[in-house]
Amino acid sequence: MSNTEIVLNIIKKTSKNLTAYEILERLQKIKKTQPMTVYRALDKLIEEGKIHKNNINKTFVLCKHDHREDENTTLAICNKCGDTEELESNLFFEILSKKPIKNFNLSNFSMQIIATCKGCN
Repeated sequence: MSNTEIVLNIIKKTSKNLTAYEILERLQKIKKTQPMTVYRALDKLIEEGKIHKNNINKTFVLCKHDHREDENTTLAICNKCGDTEELESNLFFEILSKKPIKNFNLSNFSMQIIATCKGCN
């Protein structure tokens, strides 16, 4: 099993979002490895659309559905507990395409919405 497959399995088996170093810690229980190995695996998984990066708290979340090549990523992130949910991004693309933003091409964007989840509300 490749490092990328092991990292993906680690993310799949957890109920919370993990940082790169939390993933590294779990990976090191399986085999001795360096941080760059984890970062390379995470980059590959993001490129393949299997995971998403939560830029607010620097964690990684499993992608819940298949993406088309031209589909954008939208995450809702709880500002209290950090829980992350992937949202249907086509709706946001339609809204943003009706009112273009000067000097920006919105054909490839990612959006992160910060709010309070129902559990923390």
